[in-house]
Amino acid sequence: MSKSAKVLVTIGAIFLYIIIATPILAAMKESGKSSGFVGIILMVVLIGALRAIWKRPKRDEGNNEDDNSSVLQK
Repeated sequence: MSKSAKVLVTIGAIFLYIIIATPILAAMKESGKSSGFVGIILMVVLIGALRAIWKRPKRDEGNNEDDNSSVLQK
């Protein structure tokens, strides 16, 4: 995925987070409950989504000498 597409998807994910989180957190605040735990969960979900978007693909260069993984993991 190109960087420009990643930037657009990132902006979309943040916009979607705002649209979803705002009513949930506002409703919790109106009811007198603390929105800390739910806010933390929503923020962790956003961070996980952004990390998944910007994750770099693994290099597949065949037999790499610098590979520190054991034979059992392959």
